[in-house]
Amino acid sequence: ILSTLCKEFLRVNVSAILYMMNNEQFGHSTASAQYFLQLAGYLGIPVISWNADNSGLERRASQSTLQLQLAPSIEHQSAAMLSILERYKWHQFSVVTSQIAGHDDFVQAVRERVAEMQEHFKFTILNSIVVTRTSDLMELVNSEARVMLLYATQTEAITILRAADEMKLTGENYVWVVSQSVIEKKDAHSQFPVGMLGVHFDTSSAALMNEISNAIKIYSYGVEAYLTDPANANRRLTTQSLSCEDEGRGRWDNGEM
Repeated sequence: ILSTLCKEFLRVNVSAILYMMNNEQFGHSTASAQYFLQLAGYLGIPVISWNADNSGLERRASQSTLQLQLAPSIEHQSAAMLSILERYKWHQFSVVTSQIAGHDDFVQAVRERVAEMQEHFKFTILNSIVVTRTSDLMELVNSEARVMLLYATQTEAITILRAADEMKLTGENYVWVVSQSVIEKKDAHSQFPVGMLGVHFDTSSAALMNEISNAIKIYSYGVEAYLTDPANANRRLTTQSLSCEDEGRGRWDNGEM
């Protein structure tokens, strides 16, 4: 990845990178995306991205002024999940996650959204559980939790929900609200309980192609705004002086303009 940025991207004088992926593996590929975006940030190169597994990225990186994320973020997903609870007047809930990339950020995003909504709708988080083994769900059995927010991969969710069913944590008295990472783009798995709710956005190849078009438009508008701004009259929209070696500058100052 570092070699690609330094030897191929900088060689052709890039002024922005469009990073578009509809992969939903939430594992090795997410770590690779994290590394790529961090390196682009260190060099000061703007990135317009649409990656379906962006909820697995560190929030610090995704909130950078040099990165514009077009796909729904972990904040958007958590807000949508809580809006379902608000719609049905469910005030108490528990948060259940696996060790999926970004699980800490999901919990933090839920807590922040709950704090923002306190004035008009009061939520109470009964439990926050990171499931490393199915016995961890016993904490839900011993609580008053009837509504659960689940953030995990689909494979992990199947294991968690199978164990929840065995512990009588599914059925007419319980509701599971899940993230995009659980649903993915597949048909509902037979292990998912009847009545499970979730948030979903289109990650098909067709949706990805549409977002590529949107990203190019955004880049075009950005270039136009940069070139027509009198404050940039003496600045060049070029990264020719950037280098990963000692002979050039290590960061493009104009990237944040």
